[in-house]
Amino acid sequence: MALAYPEGKCFFIRSALDSSVYHANDVNDFYSHLMVEYVWNREADHGSKACMTAESRRGGGHRHPRSGYKIVRGAWHWDTDYGNWVHLPFSYGTHWKSITRRVEHELCTNGTRFMERENGGSYRPYFMTMPMPTREERWVWIDMLAYIRAIYLPVAYSVSKDHPDICSFVQVNFALSRIVKFWHGEGKFQDVQTDKVLGLGVNVQRTLALDVSGLIELLTLPRQLRRDNCYNLKLIKLQQAISLQPYQPVLKTYSNGPDISWLTVANGNYGLDLTWQPAQKSSWQETYIRNVLTIGIGFVPVAGPFLQVAFSVGWTLVSQEDPEAAFALLKDLVPGILLTEKIKIELKKAASETRAFLPDGWQELNLTTQSKVAQTEVASKPIEAMDAMLPMLLQKEVLDATGNSQDKETPKVNEDEGQTLVNNPAGGLIDAGKKIVDAIPGF
Repeated sequence: MALAYPEGKCFFIRSALDSSVYHANDVNDFYSHLMVEYVWNREADHGSKACMTAESRRGGGHRHPRSGYKIVRGAWHWDTDYGNWVHLPFSYGTHWKSITRRVEHELCTNGTRFMERENGGSYRPYFMTMPMPTREERWVWIDMLAYIRAIYLPVAYSVSKDHPDICSFVQVNFALSRIVKFWHGEGKFQDVQTDKVLGLGVNVQRTLALDVSGLIELLTLPRQLRRDNCYNLKLIKLQQAISLQPYQPVLKTYSNGPDISWLTVANGNYGLDLTWQPAQKSSWQETYIRNVLTIGIGFVPVAGPFLQVAFSVGWTLVSQEDPEAAFALLKDLVPGILLTEKIKIELKKAASETRAFLPDGWQELNLTTQSKVAQTEVASKPIEAMDAMLPMLLQKEVLDATGNSQDKETPKVNEDEGQTLVNNPAGGLIDAGKKIVDAIPGF
């Protein structure tokens, strides 16, 4: 989606991210939600053998402690069995032994949609918007029950006073054909093959653990200033799905109906190009900083938004043990701002955590710190014709090989969704040895 380094900052048109339940133009919604890009109409298991349709001991199908499982078929007497998980669970907490809450997102269990894709229809990537962990929680665990293409974490609600609708995230992009080394619960790194269309594959035995605060702190740094990548630093890792404890009931189930189409976001971003240029303090900047220090501070480590939009402020904060120079810059940018003790503590904490991701010898770089306003910001510039084609080339790479894309529609009342053969509820033990290997090896 975003033409950007696989682990780093990316930009979106904020209005393209709106749905009926998530409004990116609401600064509260923006900072309190992350986005997961996933393939909506790809089943986890294909065919009766993979689905264990005839498994009489338990009535067929598979089990997971946090998601149900359905075996379905398409309309018009289509006799292929498709098995898919009913929900994608998200668990939050400071440690896998200290889970504090759980929500879930509805997945596709429409046999006709799977049948249409198998008969030449497009894979349909969508964006789901889910709650961020709080700064106290830091971590989110996403059970690997869907094909995840990328994860996007909010950083800057607006990055330019000239184009206030441009926002920035940091992304971890799995939609590439490469081998990624994940640290996992058995105390070693494991090679995982990812796919440029499907991303990260389904693995019922694993949950994807993300240190959201650490990822924002690392990925808002320029690549040349990062001590290592997010996988080697174990900010993303795999864990046994059955290890999460204590068990938490589902607080909320999110429907997949409001998910945002990949094409909607691509069209919103079409023709966008970004460049850095000097800027002066302004009312836009005052609003941005106030939003970061009042709303964003509860979800994101606040050094990140400054490193992206006002680098000199962020770098002064991160690089100096004494943060008073950065506090002075903020007061210069926003006259009258009240830096409460809580805000100062969070600024110091974010700076210290971000400093830990800098490489050895970074002090010798002599990057400028300042005591007066002299920051940079993002603005747009005219683009060349070839540049304008980049989003369409990405669209072609992902979608054209499998047919024409369609928007996901709310099923009509009389639409034939096919038949459901098995409907297992959440709960029970995970099947020993159960994993998906047909499409994406490496698990």
